[in-house]
Amino acid sequence: MESQSVSISGSGRVSGGEYTQVRISGSGRVEGDVIAQEIRVSGSARFQGTVKAKEISVSGSGKFTSRVEADILVTSGSCGIEGDAVVKELRSSGAQRIGGSLRGHYVRVSGVLNVACDLETDVFNSSGRFEIGGLLSADRVEVKLVGDSRAREIGGENIDIRASSGFNFGFSLSRGLRFGVGIGTLTVGEIEGDHIHLEATTADVVRGKIVDIGPGCRIGRVEYTESLEVHPEAEVREKIKR
Repeated sequence: MESQSVSISGSGRVSGGEYTQVRISGSGRVEGDVIAQEIRVSGSARFQGTVKAKEISVSGSGKFTSRVEADILVTSGSCGIEGDAVVKELRSSGAQRIGGSLRGHYVRVSGVLNVACDLETDVFNSSGRFEIGGLLSADRVEVKLVGDSRAREIGGENIDIRASSGFNFGFSLSRGLRFGVGIGTLTVGEIEGDHIHLEATTADVVRGKIVDIGPGCRIGRVEYTESLEVHPEAEVREKIKR
């Protein structure tokens, strides 16, 4: 028996089940667990149950009250997931909140991402703002700071954190940070990786093989095994070679 498709363009609710496509452009509620090839939300939708889909797109307002699994999740509106999320590819240009942990292969943030627990992925790329309540773990962490971001810990092989536009206005990055001139910052407890480049970052501890502490950084302690470079406009209170 072939799976059916369902569409809500006004106000309505449907039962959970297995669908080819779920489209909500009005105000809709899906009650029960859902398995679908495609879910598209351009209105307001609430999913009360676990959701498994090949592709989920939210350009309106979507709320998922339980666990979500998807190959691709694209959000340009507001999307809230109260449970854990397992998503191979997440592209968020809107506001994305996850109440549990996020696990995937590729995470791209150009809006706002909030993850209450851990985030584990192969590649983490951000030109927006993020707040990670636990560990951000990725093989590659590539961040262009826009607004203020936070994480409890960051771990990876290659970690590259850069200020957005600090040198383009004729003043130093550290001076811009001091006077609050529209430059994003990162605040994190610990950072650990092989190759680390940091700008505009405040951290308690940084551990790595090759470490480059750039302008605008305030670091409590750096532990390194191969090399350490510290920019004149950075502050490192303790340096330890292991």
